[in-house]
Amino acid sequence: MKRKTFFILAAMLLCGSLSAQTNHYTYNYHHFEHKITVVAQINIDGVEQTSSDYEIGSFDGTAVTGSARIGEYGSNHYHRAYFAIFYNTAYDATFKLYNHATGVELTNCTITDHLGEPLTFVWTDENGYGTNKKPVIFNFITTPTQTLTKDITGYQNGNGNWYLIASPFADDATPTTVGMITNDEGEGEDAIHTFDLYWFDQSEQLEWRNYRQVPFDLVNGKGYLYANKNDVTLTFTGTPIEGSTKEVSLVKDDNAEFPGWNLVGNPFTTNATLDLPYYRLNQGSIALNTYTENTEINVLEGVFVQSTDQTPSANFTKVSTESKRVSQLNIKVTRDRSAVIDNAIIRFDNGATLGKFQLNPSSTKVYFTQSSQDFAVVRGSNESEMPINFKAEENGTYTLSFDAEGVSFDYLHLIDNVTGNDVDLLANPSYSFEAKTTDYEGRFKLVFVANSEDGPSTGSGTFAFYSNGNWTISNEGEATLQVIDVNGQILKSENINGCGNVIVNVAAGVYLFRLVNGDIVKTQKVVIK
Repeated sequence: MKRKTFFILAAMLLCGSLSAQTNHYTYNYHHFEHKITVVAQINIDGVEQTSSDYEIGSFDGTAVTGSARIGEYGSNHYHRAYFAIFYNTAYDATFKLYNHATGVELTNCTITDHLGEPLTFVWTDENGYGTNKKPVIFNFITTPTQTLTKDITGYQNGNGNWYLIASPFADDATPTTVGMITNDEGEGEDAIHTFDLYWFDQSEQLEWRNYRQVPFDLVNGKGYLYANKNDVTLTFTGTPIEGSTKEVSLVKDDNAEFPGWNLVGNPFTTNATLDLPYYRLNQGSIALNTYTENTEINVLEGVFVQSTDQTPSANFTKVSTESKRVSQLNIKVTRDRSAVIDNAIIRFDNGATLGKFQLNPSSTKVYFTQSSQDFAVVRGSNESEMPINFKAEENGTYTLSFDAEGVSFDYLHLIDNVTGNDVDLLANPSYSFEAKTTDYEGRFKLVFVANSEDGPSTGSGTFAFYSNGNWTISNEGEATLQVIDVNGQILKSENINGCGNVIVNVAAGVYLFRLVNGDIVKTQKVVIK
């Protein structure tokens, strides 16, 4: 809000009791050439305040330029703050109100004259505005209390529906208050527990801390695992936290069973994004699904993240209109055309990787193994072959589907090491297969040439031409020509200079020609008969 200046008629009066008090907002008036004074009436949500616990401060950016407390003045017992505001040159002043009794600070302020008209300010040395009878009114507005609800679908026969829950308000929420705690059904040994509520702590001997054994409140920024036998509605009421970002500290205990894993929660009353890849629950089931940081985290939702030496904290940001650029290949697993039961991601940008984590280790999963560690999200080079591991929870028919986002491919093949099938994913981006729980997990290999915004420039224009038993290569300058089979093996690598002919002695089949000229990489699929 623009602040123009105060025209002050009243002299600045400070009683001895007020001048002896220590102010919260401190400054050095010797740093300023000018001042104006204001006879201020302090309101909160339209209600006049009379306590000297309230101190108003003026600011030029983050620098304090004046402060005053409320005091009683005149025979009519007016409660005013005789407020000196210092300046050298005009600035857009902002104001805060501090309560010395509670430590609460308010920053949302409107300013009017005694008739309720908005004030306009012109900085004028030693001039001001207001009297005890006709003061300037500073009305500070508290953040309104909000209420958010979430419907919980009850589980039947011990199956489903689990939820990762988070509190969106500044004050800790009591599970009883929000409606999480319901009475057990029956008595004694025959009693049926109607709810489950857990706090995940990797440093504890038992990572899942059950609310029944160790009661706890719901802390903003943390996530919790919850289920109820009955359909219930959770009701969260409170004050939203200030700002559009929040940093949540992460814990990494190398001696824990799940080192580095943290269950965090969206701290805001709106959807948010996170600067780390994360896991979320998949449609209420206990199976987790992998998402990267461009995806919105819902209000009241918790997610799993992994802390490393490079990621000691997770940063939430309220959703804005600006979307992050993503460059990745999504690999999803379904069974019998059902919902997605697991997925994995190859990234072609500078985003973080993510280890593989599942609440139930026996669940169906697709993952990558690198340096003896299992990953759900890895970074891929623009030209690569990458093993993909698969583990079936039960025997059946499964489907792997491949969805590119922000990246194109000149060559994308999936090799099934069990059946020998070679699938051109550019022609058909999915592959169905029979799997058993006893199958070797290193079943698949992905061979690709990718073209993403972060990688070297590539092209797929025709540069190889067949004539009279020879291949003619169209090229400028020095380059390397590679011939690659469907398994990603380089069968021939030849340095060429300019245009020229090359002889390719290979069996009939489909091959990939790759021409590397500095940062320019061209690929061409060819059929040799």
